[in-house]
Amino acid sequence: MKRTTVGNVEITALVDTIEAYPASTVYPNADLSRYTRHLDAEGRVPLNFGSFLVRDGALLLLVDTGWGPEHNGRLLAELAEAGVKPSQVTHILFTHLHGDHTGWNLDRATGKVRFPGARFLVPKLDWDHYLANPNASFERDVRPLEALGVMELVEGERALSAALTAIPTPGHTPGHTSLVITSGQERGFILGDVVISAVDAEDPEMDSVFDWDSGVARETRRKTVERLIADGSIVGASHLPAPGLGRFVREGRRQWWQAL
Repeated sequence: MKRTTVGNVEITALVDTIEAYPASTVYPNADLSRYTRHLDAEGRVPLNFGSFLVRDGALLLLVDTGWGPEHNGRLLAELAEAGVKPSQVTHILFTHLHGDHTGWNLDRATGKVRFPGARFLVPKLDWDHYLANPNASFERDVRPLEALGVMELVEGERALSAALTAIPTPGHTPGHTSLVITSGQERGFILGDVVISAVDAEDPEMDSVFDWDSGVARETRRKTVERLIADGSIVGASHLPAPGLGRFVREGRRQWWQAL
């Protein structure tokens, strides 16, 4: 758990778990010889699986809910360490509906929501996509939210408060969504999976196996990183090294992820 602020908005990075995947699987068509410093001793890409708690006045927003209990996730313990009870969360925004971002939605034994005071904000294009192409995590974690009456579909740009706006950042999934934070003269951005690792932070043209549409994902990644370098935003990134808070920076022709 790590806290920072963007103006009057407080961001708390929460780490659900960390797992590593073979680099040749994550980036199957890439020459990674220049990026070995970002791999572990076994040539794997270590990925943080993080969520972000964003407090703006009375609004307490949780962005994504992690892998969940099947992966020995620690999100609930991290919330407790942050001094927050699940019942205090007022909104949950999903950057997208992959299972590593929806895992703590429901209690497996009772089927009840783990965040009983929250509205669950679901990207409409992802909802439509997974209704047509359902998978196990969608059926387990997301579809029941509609029947429970706690779900709201979001699309386009959506203001959540004076300082917080959800915006489309498609490519990783059809409805992938990020959160823009504007408070005073300061800027922040909860990235989701626009950038997966420090490798594609340095080379936004790198194709990842996890992206739904590689071409759209590349364009979104390139434009988003350019924007975040230009405005100096503090960035919360789901899978960049734990706890996933930092900035994208550039010097000359080189750019990289710089942790806080």
